[in-house]
Formats: sequence, structure tokens, C-alpha cells
Amino acid sequence: MRKKLFLLTLVLFSALLLSACGGTVRGTTWPGLAADDTTAYLADLSLVYGINLKDGAEAWRFSDPDDNKAQFYATPVLTSDGLIIVGSASGKHILYALNPQDLITNGDFKNPAIEWTFTGAGGAWVAAPLVVENKLFAPNADGNLYVLDLSDGQSQKQPIATIELGGRLWAQPVTDGKRVYVTSLDHRVHAVNLADYTIAWQADLAAAIPGAPALGPDGNLYVGSLASKLERFNPETGAHQSVLDAEYWLWSTPVLDGSTLYFGDLKGNFYSFDAVNSKLNWSIQPDGAITANAILQNDHLLLATESGNLYAIGKDGKTLWFETVGGKIYTTPVVAGDLILVAPLETDFYLAALDSNGRQVWTFPAKK
Repeated sequence: MRKKLFLLTLVLFSALLLSACGGTVRGTTWPGLAADDTTAYLADLSLVYGINLKDGAEAWRFSDPDDNKAQFYATPVLTSDGLIIVGSASGKHILYALNPQDLITNGDFKNPAIEWTFTGAGGAWVAAPLVVENKLFAPNADGNLYVLDLSDGQSQKQPIATIELGGRLWAQPVTDGKRVYVTSLDHRVHAVNLADYTIAWQADLAAAIPGAPALGPDGNLYVGSLASKLERFNPETGAHQSVLDAEYWLWSTPVLDGSTLYFGDLKGNFYSFDAVNSKLNWSIQPDGAITANAILQNDHLLLATESGNLYAIGKDGKTLWFETVGGKIYTTPVVAGDLILVAPLETDFYLAALDSNGRQVWTFPAKK
């Protein structure tokens, strides 16, 4: 089992690194997925799609005609003014702001206009950027955190700050309003001051950190790593300690519900952890490795596994229902209104929409 899990993780890392060099094929690197009230946004290799939630029909698609090596799998980010921000993991490594309100007819398809671009990064865009008021904090695999001004009106963005953190930055930052926290594959957690973009502290966990940090109800920061440990950080100083030994490597980001953190490991264990009392509530093992984050839906959690299954799990750890979507699921599902969106690999569709009971509503592209 341990050998199998090691090989799985090696495949995951190798696939992402390969795609950053322009060698991706669908089925090796999972897509990025986001949604608003009307549209799902799917970043899947050479295309970014806008998909109508009502019926699963394509609303628009985007590819860069001037960069045929561009590949997309970072999670698209929505801004308050309706733009979709997504970066390319290969080719010219461009970060794009797309305007879906300004569609251009191109043969049988509609393409969103490019509102602005940032071309100054030297590596793949794997992580989703973080919007803080009118600033964009964009971590890149070149080891830099780029800060862009969203309100400057420039069509060719120039960073107002470039913060050298080092390592490969694969996870979206989080903020508590005072600092931005960034994890990296070179084992470190970084805290950057929002006020002046200086580095407040850095801490080494002695293992790669592919997931994002989570801010707990106690004001502390919680981080999982491939050291198979959940670490608690003092956000002021960076002092940290291990609060839970998982059975295997932690890839996903912990999800907070009240005082409870939920997260999975690559052995397929799913944990409920009491952050206030620093104790494990329970753990279960549905099936398959867990790289996707759990998500909250009403009074239960939704959990996707590498085996292609989606589980609804009560807060007591009992399975309410599960649905076999198919393929392999690495991307975190998204709840959009009454729909649950799932983007598996190794299937003949790119996106599936399920109802709140797990029954399939539509797929994109539609099944033939």
C-alpha cells in the first residue's frame, strides 16, 4: 500500500511538473474549477470554458491565439467587477483577465475579450491568486509572489511589488487582514505583511506543502504537509507545533466549520479535528486517495476521492450517500446553487453537475 501511495504522489507531482514544461495530456493533470450564480468556469489544458449552469451548454471558450503552447489548470478567480483571472502553466506563462461580458464571435464559438494581461512571471501558474480589495496577490511557480493593482486601468499589468519567496508556489494564499500566508513546495510557510509587502516570518516544515493554509477559529493558522502532520502556527510569530499525526501525506487544504477542521490524506483517511481542544473527533476511510478539499453543503460535507466517488458525510462521520461520478477526481468540487460540480479525469466528459442528492443533472460536453 505504501509503495502504491508513493507512486501515486510521484505521478501527481510529475504530471504537474511535466505540464509546466508544456508536455501535458488530458488525464494526467487535473483541471481548475470555479463558479458563480449562473456560470461554471473550467480551466482544462488548452482551453478555459464558461458553461451555463442551467443546462450545461457552453457559453464561451478561451484560448490564446498568440500562444499555442498555453495550458490552463489553475483555478479561475472571479473579481468583484466580473472578470475571470486565470494563468497559463506553459508557453509564455501569461496571467489573463477575461471579460465574459464582452464576447467576440469566432466561427462557431464565442470568446471573451482579454481585459488585461501580466507577462512578467518566469514559471507556471499553478496556484489561484488571491484578491484583497483592489490588489491581486498572485503566487507563481518561479518562487515569486506578484502583487498587482486591479484598479490602475492598465492593459499590460506591471507588479507594484515582487516578493521573492523561493520554491514552487502551488497553493492559493489566505489572509487574516494583516498578513498574506503562502505555502511552498520547498517546505516553507511564508507570512507577508499586507501594509508594506515585507516578509513578516518564514517557517520550515521539512516537507513539501502542496495545499493552502487554513485560518482556524482560534486565530491560528493550520497547515498540512507531506510530513503527514497537521501543524498549528501562531500567525504573529510563525511559531508552530504539530497537533495531529495523520496516517499519510496531507495534500488538501483543511476546511473549517465552526471549531472543526476537516481534511484528508493520500491514504484515503478523512479527519475531523477539534481546533479549540486540539483533539481528533473521528476519522473514516471512504476509499481512494484524497487530494481535493472537502466542502460544506448545508449540514454535511462533500468529499471527492481519487476513485471517482463523491460522498456526502455527516458531521458525525457517517456516510449519508455516495455517487460514482467515474474516472479519477483530484479537483475540489464546487457547490453552485442547488448543483454540485465535479471535474473528473479519464472520463468522456469534462464536467458533471449533480443535484443535492448526488443524482446527475447534466454533463459537459453532453453525453452522446
